[in-house]
Formats: sequence, C-alpha cells, structure tokens
Amino acid sequence: MSHYSKRSYVTVSGKSYRGDVQPLPVTLVWSVVALLAVWIAFNALLYGSIFYGSFTVNWGVDYTLTLANFTKLFGQGMSDGAWPSLLDTLLYAGIAAPITAIFGLLIAWVVVRQQFKGKKTIEFTTMLCFAVPGTVAGVSYILAFNSAPVYLTGTAAIVIISMVMRNVPVGIRAGIAGLGQIDKSLDEASLSLRAGSLRTITHILLPLLRPAILSALIYSFVRAITTVSAIVFLVTPDTRVATAYILNRVEDGEYGVAIAYGSILIVVMLAIIFIFDWLIGESRTSRSKAKNQA
Repeated sequence: MSHYSKRSYVTVSGKSYRGDVQPLPVTLVWSVVALLAVWIAFNALLYGSIFYGSFTVNWGVDYTLTLANFTKLFGQGMSDGAWPSLLDTLLYAGIAAPITAIFGLLIAWVVVRQQFKGKKTIEFTTMLCFAVPGTVAGVSYILAFNSAPVYLTGTAAIVIISMVMRNVPVGIRAGIAGLGQIDKSLDEASLSLRAGSLRTITHILLPLLRPAILSALIYSFVRAITTVSAIVFLVTPDTRVATAYILNRVEDGEYGVAIAYGSILIVVMLAIIFIFDWLIGESRTSRSKAKNQA
C-alpha cells in the first residue's frame, strides 16, 4: 500500500493532454451491472419501507394509512414539534460543513505540498477521529469543555465542533486526493511569477479543487445531519438536533412519527446532494469548455 501511495497520479498539469477511454471486458461490465442491480433493489426495499412506514399509524402494529405523523411533526407551529430540531440541525450542519472542507483542505495542502519532519505524524493523527468511537468522543467533549476557562457544554458551539472534528478526516482525504492529481509545477510556476502561497491557493488550486471541495461539503453536511453517537451526549433542550428527536420518539414508542421524520431527512439530504452534484457538473462543464477554447 505504501508503494502505491508514493506513485504519481497527476492528471492536471500545464500541458494539454486527453487520454483515450478504454472499454471494459464484457464479463466485467455485466458482473458490475448485476451487483448494481442487487444493490439498487436492496436500497429500494429499504427506503421504500421507510417512506411507507411514515404514512402508517404505527409501524409493526397498525398499518392504516394516515398523515397524522407528519401533522404531529410539522403541524403545530414553528416553535413546536419537529421544526426547532430540524432548523437547528440544518443550521449546525450548514456551519460545520464549510469549516470541515476548509480545515481539511488546509491540512491536505500542508501534508501534500510542504516538506518537513513530522508530516506523516500529522497525517496519521488527523485520521484518529475515525478510530475513536462516537460515544467515547461525546463523553470526552463533556469532560474537556465542562469547566473554565473553556466552558462549552450545553452550547451550540460544542455540537458544531463535534460535527467538524468527526468529519474532518474526509475533508483531508478529499484534499489529498485532489492535490495529488494537480502537478506541483503549477504551484512552482505561480511562485516564480512572485505570487504568494495564499494567492496560489486561491487563484490556482481552489478552482481546480472545486469538485473535491464540493464532495467534501456533501459528505460533511449529510454526516452532520445524521450523526448520532457523539451528539446524543452534547445536546440540550436549547440545542436540539434531528437524530436526538428521532431517538426520543422511538423511546416513547412513537415509531410512525420517528419514521416520518426520517423520511423528511432523506428528502432533505437528497435535495442537497442533487444540488451539489449539479454544481460539480457545472464546474466540470466550464473547465471542459475552457480547455476546448484554449
């Protein structure tokens, strides 16, 4: 694995080049199609059950179709029901996602573009967030920020910090993968023209890394909305999130309400993913047009 990590996979350089697309073997194509068909059928059954269950009185007990679950969630005004937790969740995720992407990109730039002792140690320690269980991380946040001088327990800040730190490894890996495809000669050419590091990042690297940044934003936003393990220890009645609200409904035996809320989150996340995919597509189209004009 270390052998492959040291190899160069540059696809963006100062020279124009267009590779040829090679067709895959027919056997491999049909094998992949078969696996995709099974995967699609499984997901259709899974999410179809969720959407169907959201319109039943009580999943597993009474399958009578009704809209009562959605009425109970969102029909009691903006200050009651599920509205506060949904709006707070979208706000926290909207703040955490760009911080995660920017923080991850900066660390990736340091790891890929800079040469110094301890670089591998920094890269390794940033991945530890994935190794620590969410419940352990949640308790650790409480112990670390439950006393002066930094008292954050019970605030929205600790919830956002938890979302950022939990997902920042993905932002780092996306940045490393994106920077690995960009030839370092572009940076060197910029520096030779007396452009500083900040100008090189903002005017050369960021436009080329736009798909990677948007991908990191998508993942961070979706994961922030659906995070459970660490968040359940950090939320309060003033900092409600959607997943904690769903868990409370399950504990109260309101499975229909919990499933209905889950279906709403799925729709919200699908809409966000489609928007970001459209932005990524527009970015690739504009880059392709620029290359053709050049």
